[in-house]
Amino acid sequence: MQRLLERAGADFILHLTEAPRHAEAIAAQARDAGAWRILVVGGDGTIHEVVSGLLSGKGFGAGTPPLPAIAVFPVGTGNDFHRLIRAPKGPEAAVRALLGGTERAFDVGHARWQGGEGHFVNLVGVGIDVEVLRNRPRFAKLPGLLQYLAAFVPALAGFRPLSLQVTFEGQGTPGETIEAPVLISAVTVGHSIGGGFLVSPDARPDDGLLDLFLVEKLGLGKVIRYLPGILRGSLNGKPEVHQAQVTRVEIRPMDGRPLSFELDGELMADETPSLAIQVLPRCLPILEPAGEAA
Repeated sequence: MQRLLERAGADFILHLTEAPRHAEAIAAQARDAGAWRILVVGGDGTIHEVVSGLLSGKGFGAGTPPLPAIAVFPVGTGNDFHRLIRAPKGPEAAVRALLGGTERAFDVGHARWQGGEGHFVNLVGVGIDVEVLRNRPRFAKLPGLLQYLAAFVPALAGFRPLSLQVTFEGQGTPGETIEAPVLISAVTVGHSIGGGFLVSPDARPDDGLLDLFLVEKLGLGKVIRYLPGILRGSLNGKPEVHQAQVTRVEIRPMDGRPLSFELDGELMADETPSLAIQVLPRCLPILEPAGEAA
């Protein structure tokens, strides 16, 4: 990647991350120093940190300096965020996007919990996906989607459905509430999670909306029958599956147990009695190679 940038005559500064959240600090410093464009070489977790750094302390409105635009070269496990970008994979495509790409404004999600808040570029989730993340290190040698599928088996064996109250509203629609034992409740910017589970196949990252995917408690037999449908994005019409386009979501446990949750594939250390989620419409400039399609 460095050689490609040098060959192209780019004027750039190379930063290597050294610890968790280091990319967040680097991005905030780059923004404050007036960086024009940023190339992120990493997976969903690295992109999450970079965007969190860019948006830290950031107001939105007239007179606010624009954020640096981001190009992405995906080298992570899931790479769900890169699936949203209209660009082929490869270092050459990433460099073309960085140096001469077209900007597209992406939505970002914002989550608030007891004692903290954070942004997400693709996902905030509670339920079985948290247990999958806890089990995933055991299968770190497997690639992408296979890693998540392998971790899903022991996660399901020990998982106890969460008794949740999930309240949500969309653009111009009244609030709705679901109260049920839940296998997973995921709010996404994009259409896939876990390296390729198509939970919201019609989701778009630039429509000013988030997408809610909620699956109520299922028996083992139904989990096995429904899993191919989740991979293909074809679970519409199943009575235990709820999907909606939303602007705000609030998730609360009904049994008093604190919630564990994840942001963009990273298990959060905090537990919380509630999660309040909202969309920040079209605030993140993403670079895509001009004239290229995914």
